[in-house]
Amino acid sequence: MAGHTSEKRWRRNQTPTSGQGISEKTASMAANVVSTLLEAEQLYLEMLELYQFVGSTPQALANQLFKEDWQDRESDQIGNPGVYDTEANAIELAMTQDLINAITAAHELYQAANNVAVAQEDRFAQLRRMS
Repeated sequence: MAGHTSEKRWRRNQTPTSGQGISEKTASMAANVVSTLLEAEQLYLEMLELYQFVGSTPQALANQLFKEDWQDRESDQIGNPGVYDTEANAIELAMTQDLINAITAAHELYQAANNVAVAQEDRFAQLRRMS
């Protein structure tokens, strides 16, 4: 929204090249926020279903999400060749936990937008880990 504050108008800003007015910009922003929160809630529900399906633990979810990575990975390439991993490793588990935290943060923003009381925490920090 470039331009001096005094140039802002409801329908169209004062100068011909300044584009949309404050009403159009606000309507567009509001529609984007609603759309994003609805999309985030849908993703939360899908991930909740997957989480419950695999056994409701972060390790089980990591095992599911990274299966193609760990199933053919040798555990100890120096001492015991031919021994393969049987689950996701600590790095993959940490990535999965970041995923859980980000999706939960988005869900809680959706809840707050729908007037549901949520605990106070830094949700943007959790979302930034996945951005």
